Amino acid sequence: MPVVLVTASAGCRSAPPEPAGPPPQPVTGVRVDGNRLVDQAGRTVRLRGFNHAGGEYTCIEGDGLFDTGDERAPDTAVLAAMRRWRGANAVRVPLNEQCWLGLPAAPAAFAGEKYRAAVRDLVRRLNENGFVAILDLHRSAPGSGVSKEQEPMPDRDHSPEFWRSVAATFRTGAVVFDLFNEPYPYAETDTERAWRCWRDGGCTQTSENTGEPYVAAGMNELIAAVRGTGSTAVVLAGGIHWAEGMTGWLKYRPEDPAGQLAASFHAYSFNEYCADLRCYDRDLAPIAAQVPLVAGEVGPTLTVGSAGVDDRCPSTAVRADGWAPLTLDWLDRHGAGWTAWSWNPWGDCWSLVRNWDGEPTPRWGAEVKRRLAAT
Repeated sequence: MPVVLVTASAGCRSAPPEPAGPPPQPVTGVRVDGNRLVDQAGRTVRLRGFNHAGGEYTCIEGDGLFDTGDERAPDTAVLAAMRRWRGANAVRVPLNEQCWLGLPAAPAAFAGEKYRAAVRDLVRRLNENGFVAILDLHRSAPGSGVSKEQEPMPDRDHSPEFWRSVAATFRTGAVVFDLFNEPYPYAETDTERAWRCWRDGGCTQTSENTGEPYVAAGMNELIAAVRGTGSTAVVLAGGIHWAEGMTGWLKYRPEDPAGQLAASFHAYSFNEYCADLRCYDRDLAPIAAQVPLVAGEVGPTLTVGSAGVDDRCPSTAVRADGWAPLTLDWLDRHGAGWTAWSWNPWGDCWSLVRNWDGEPTPRWGAEVKRRLAAT
């Protein structure tokens, strides 16, 4: 995901919120059935919704638990606002390894059991409001590193323990485990050594947080950590090159003894390797024919490229047409899920909402809300 430099404030409340509609129907489970996801009654479920960022950076920066108006988990009013985006049934929640585990690198005021309790409560309330919770290992760091930057791969020091703990915590409920946000071993788009590193681990990477080499954990190790708890939750494995390189996903497909593996792809208009329909047809369609496919992050059509986008991406950089609608059309046609980035009122190009009442931003938010309601 793009780096967020300015955290959200409470935002202005410029218009009365629309009615929330009928009471939500709680969701209690989701599982893989062939190349689709199904609910507790065996009905096909296509996960569509949005990310809610903050859990990956607010704690580690010492600012609170989540990036909300009060630095706590989204409250009842915010969840009601999310429900008003009719058709949304999934919220992706990025997490921080150091904060979850309560490691010394994380501020004690917000980490450990305080952080875990906040996430547990958020997942429970999301499920009660009809949302599947996608829990994502978004920030990590080896050794005593402070997890403020995206690492190229999970680390053997802490990442398997993170997933053992998360899987043991969420033994029930409608949760999906997104194993690692955006792997980019060796920053290579499609090489055998990158795919082997991704699947098997044991490769040496250089930490973005410490500048030191570390031994990476692979997808197979993280799945084994989850399954070692007895969990049968759905697990998502994103591809390489920041989860946009999917060419070798089927060849190097991780092993899941529970048969609950799905694929994750991240779609941004500035993707370097896969950002058009030709690539989607070539790389994504064969995957979607075999396992469920979920685009864990989808961004808007931007008038700017990747250079400098982490430093400044104003709302004026968003186009209402072009790449994003075409990408979402493709995902919808192929039965793939997607969660847009992001349901946070930052006031920049990534914001889906203008305020915590859920008023959509004029271009990106309006497109996503309209599309969700059309289902």
